Amino acid sequence: MVIVISNRNINEGATNESLFGEGTNTKGIDEIRLAKAIFDEEQKQWALELIPESTPIETFRDRPSYKLFEEIIEGIKEQTYKSDWVFYIHGFNQSFKKTLDASYEITQKYKVEVIVFSWASNPGGIVTAEYQRARQAAKASANAIDRALEFLGDYLRKRPQEEIEQCNVRLNLLIHSLGNYLVEQFVRSPVFSSDTRIFDNIIFHQADVDNQRHKFWMDRVQYGRRLYITINENDRVLKGSDLINPARLGNTSEDLTSKRAIYMDFTDGDDVGREHNFFTGDHGNKTIEQFFQRVLTSRRGELIQGFQKQGQNNVFYLQGK
Repeated sequence: MVIVISNRNINEGATNESLFGEGTNTKGIDEIRLAKAIFDEEQKQWALELIPESTPIETFRDRPSYKLFEEIIEGIKEQTYKSDWVFYIHGFNQSFKKTLDASYEITQKYKVEVIVFSWASNPGGIVTAEYQRARQAAKASANAIDRALEFLGDYLRKRPQEEIEQCNVRLNLLIHSLGNYLVEQFVRSPVFSSDTRIFDNIIFHQADVDNQRHKFWMDRVQYGRRLYITINENDRVLKGSDLINPARLGNTSEDLTSKRAIYMDFTDGDDVGREHNFFTGDHGNKTIEQFFQRVLTSRRGELIQGFQKQGQNNVFYLQGK
């Protein structure tokens, strides 16, 4: 099962991947809805169940979202679900179905459970204009991601101590490409405080954000055990973004001066090439897979064999396979 949190528009009555569309919620871009998504391996198709909306008079325990939370906690206790969960925020030009497929691949490849925040990143049209509209949608989604993390954090904090001891839930945040721009706007906004406290590792994967002065907003993320930034100087997608933007964080090896971040430079590793996405697919480099297996299950990725730290900055370079 994949848990979907989305501020996309809803096609009422749909029970497959057409439940969420490519536009934003008609009630406003801050509006988020939840759904359960199950992939049928034999039929190769998705089945989705939309979670009902809350009403203003409900206590938090009566909310449909809290009932889903309780269902998951019970499932973890009964080992129906795993204890390791990844909160995944995708990048540009992703249809809703693509976000589901990527989420499912993460569950299978790393043996984790996934919550995907799916935003309207695929507005259509000429690529340059589409990209600018997607950036606007990402920026405008900052309040939606704040609401999602606020609810999740609140439910986690209100668990009885006995239940916490019996059922240890581990959460890690994976942010891909232009999804990092969404998170940057969230971190820079007045609403940001300790929302990231619930995560062990936060992975800023091939970030399509400005490299220059990134440390000033990155170092605001005081909560979360470790922050990882991945780099590939030859990233083919970010080189295209460079044509209309300043140097991208995900493909630039200069000015890596955040005090909080651990920089993971994949550039010269075997079989890296011009790759933009390291956490899905088969790249032939087992060190990369080992890194993501560790960071997506709350462990330290920079300590595995195959990375070497050079100089005084907190930068680790991929050496080989």
